[in-house]
Amino acid sequence: MHRLPAHWIDHFSLGPTLRVGSVTPQGQPELAFAHAARVLADGRIELLALSQQAAELLAAISASRRVAVSAGLPSNYRVLHVKGADAEVLPPRDEHGPVFAAYFETWLQQIEAFGADRRLIYATLGDLSLDKLSCVRFTPMGAWDQTPGPGAGQAIDLLP
Repeated sequence: MHRLPAHWIDHFSLGPTLRVGSVTPQGQPELAFAHAARVLADGRIELLALSQQAAELLAAISASRRVAVSAGLPSNYRVLHVKGADAEVLPPRDEHGPVFAAYFETWLQQIEAFGADRRLIYATLGDLSLDKLSCVRFTPMGAWDQTPGPGAGQAIDLLP
C-alpha cells in the first residue's frame, strides 16, 4: 500500500482547504469541498464531507471509485494534489467526531487570518453534526506538489 511522505502527511494537520473531485459513469465531473481529512497509519486517506452538500460527488465516487483531492493552505499557498482509484464512501464512525472538530477548527483559524467570519461560515454550512457527514477513504496512487512556482506539478514519490 502506498503512503505519502511524512512532511505531506503533516500538511493535513495544518488545516488545508480540501477540494474533492470525481467523475460520473457518464464522464461528468463532480466537485465538492470536504471539511476534514486525516491519514491513517496504513497510509490511506480519509476525508469527511457534508453528505447532503456533496451528494453528487459521493455518488460519483461510489460509482467510479476514483477520487482527486487538492489540499491547499491559505497561509502559504502550499498545495498537495492526491489521486486514488479505490475510494469508498462510508458512514462516519464515532472516532470521526473529534477528528472533524479539530480539523475544522484548524481550518477556521487558517481562513480567519484572511478576514473570514466563523459565524458566517457556520451559518452557511448549517448542521455540522457527525450524522450529517460521509467518510471517503482511499489509498493514494499518485501525488503532486501543486504549490505555485517553478516546481508546480512535480510528482511526489510515494512510499511503500
